[in-house]
Amino acid sequence: MVHTLALQTISDAWMKALKNSVKIEDFCHSHYGRSPVLINGGNPREAPDGDYCPYIVIMNGSKVEGDDQSILSYTIGVGWVIKNDNITVDGVSMKNGYYPDAKEIVLDGAVECDAFGQLIYEELEQFAADKDWPISRMDYDVTPSATYPQFTGTMICITEITPSMGEKLTY
Repeated sequence: MVHTLALQTISDAWMKALKNSVKIEDFCHSHYGRSPVLINGGNPREAPDGDYCPYIVIMNGSKVEGDDQSILSYTIGVGWVIKNDNITVDGVSMKNGYYPDAKEIVLDGAVECDAFGQLIYEELEQFAADKDWPISRMDYDVTPSATYPQFTGTMICITEITPSMGEKLTY
């Protein structure tokens, strides 16, 4: 029996998990006053503008399958974008501006982007673990980009599956 699983099957399941996540819904409503926009498939070169924020993109990546593979590997990309032009200056949150006497400035959006990404990962990891196929590896990046006041994050999630004889892969 050939062991194969379409990447889109995993992507669709992850989209459903994110859509049904009360924690993500609550986070977005408390920070942005709206639900996140969920995008299945995406082109990082043609990302939506800030009006879509917050949004989450699930992108098919790659897979390794075959009769000679003892472990099957599935890679899915996840991206998220938030919009926040507030900063915290010496412990006080305010709109971004010039504060020459400040001792400490925190870009609230950078902090928020990481918190949102961590929440997305935790929700996907719990969902995948409940399927008995946890995320085996995750590469996570919230490096600032040139889209201020938008803040972006990405993660590449790899799920490895050890197939059993006669088992049909379902997700």
